[in-house]
Amino acid sequence: MRILLVWPRNERAVLSDELSCCEPLPLEYLAGALRGHHDVTIHDLRLDPPLAEYAAANEPPDLVGVAVPYTTNVPVSRQVTHEVKRLWPDVPVVLGGHHVTVSSEWMDGFAADYVVAGEGADPLLTLIGHLERGTRVEPVTGLAPYDTRTALRRTVKPEPATLNSLPRPDRSLLARHRGSYFHSIYNPVALVRFSAGCPFQCHFCSLWRITDRRYLVKEAERVVGEIQDIEQRNLYVVDDEAFIQPGRMLELADAIDQAELDRRYHMYVRTDTALRRPDVITRWAEIGLDSVLVGAESMTDDELSGYHKGTSARQTREALDLFHALGVKVRANFIVNPSWDEADFDRLTRTVEELGVDMPSFSVLTPLPGTDLYDEVRDQLIDDNPELFDCYHTLFPTRLAPERFYERLSRLLVTASSRRAEETTGDPSVFYYSTNDAFSRMVDAVRSGGFAERVTAG
Repeated sequence: MRILLVWPRNERAVLSDELSCCEPLPLEYLAGALRGHHDVTIHDLRLDPPLAEYAAANEPPDLVGVAVPYTTNVPVSRQVTHEVKRLWPDVPVVLGGHHVTVSSEWMDGFAADYVVAGEGADPLLTLIGHLERGTRVEPVTGLAPYDTRTALRRTVKPEPATLNSLPRPDRSLLARHRGSYFHSIYNPVALVRFSAGCPFQCHFCSLWRITDRRYLVKEAERVVGEIQDIEQRNLYVVDDEAFIQPGRMLELADAIDQAELDRRYHMYVRTDTALRRPDVITRWAEIGLDSVLVGAESMTDDELSGYHKGTSARQTREALDLFHALGVKVRANFIVNPSWDEADFDRLTRTVEELGVDMPSFSVLTPLPGTDLYDEVRDQLIDDNPELFDCYHTLFPTRLAPERFYERLSRLLVTASSRRAEETTGDPSVFYYSTNDAFSRMVDAVRSGGFAERVTAG
């Protein structure tokens, strides 16, 4: 079969693809599962031409998969499905992605025929088998007809070695874009995954729910093989938390070292995990750990307790000292709470400066679908537009006047960018790798708080 996998472009996003544009690794994994049996094309609408141009130059596909990567992508992914049906009315469309996996919210109105949830390779292969045989598709784990999507059953308690059964991603299909994918301070960058899942139950996070707190891993040999397939030196490790099993990470570090892989790694790590085994972090710094993303979230223990984070402000300080002593750059994220007043914003500004965070980032406390927080407060939210679930808009009433809240939030971004620019290029427009005036437009969008969009929509 000719299979077309489409990754959407969201031009309205605050964090646009001019500020961060990573390869669609989930589609490459699907392509890896189909490799050798089907003719697969990945069409990345952030970099590839519109679908109408693709249709004019290529044979019609037999199946189109449309990703719904994040909640904020729901409207644009919905538009993509309607464009697909306009171009190829009789071609079946299947939806998949993170949002579809964790939630059924806002899933009405798609021009779709099927829905896939979770690790999509096996459900997609099952669907293709039905289409080739012309047999009826009944709801099974991870797959359902679109009109029965509310009955979609998701995987419960996946086996810890689940990731070992996955094929390697087919990176050849996006070779044309390898130099165009970037994130944070890495340009170009490639994505790689060592593990999935997390045993912790943060109130604002859905990732632990997807695997029912199980930690899924790949053998070191598999990981080394995937890295060897990658030409880029900069690797963004997209694990929820890569260092949960310290013995395994030491084994992987040794395997990477023995394979003489010269790479720079950007990885997520919890502060308590790093402090529990500093020898593991030290070993990874020796083989290329260049930076880490730390969910600091807050520097007050009361707030951390409310988030069910399971860490303390003291641990954040000690972990930053550890990383900096090893020459590892720190990108720390802090949650901005809508209940804050002026003094709280002032406190965070001082804290970031005192900690010496290399790359501070900030996200508004957001009840993302699929989280405990969302389940608890969904009836209290001030807006129901999925595009606003981007961690740059508040969905709760603010203590400050809304205009002032967004002014203070935008000031945090500018201050962080200016501080980093002074230590690097001297260009105040640099926050991540951006093009032209992308960062200033991001700040303007945050400062406006989406007020103009809401007025227009109303």
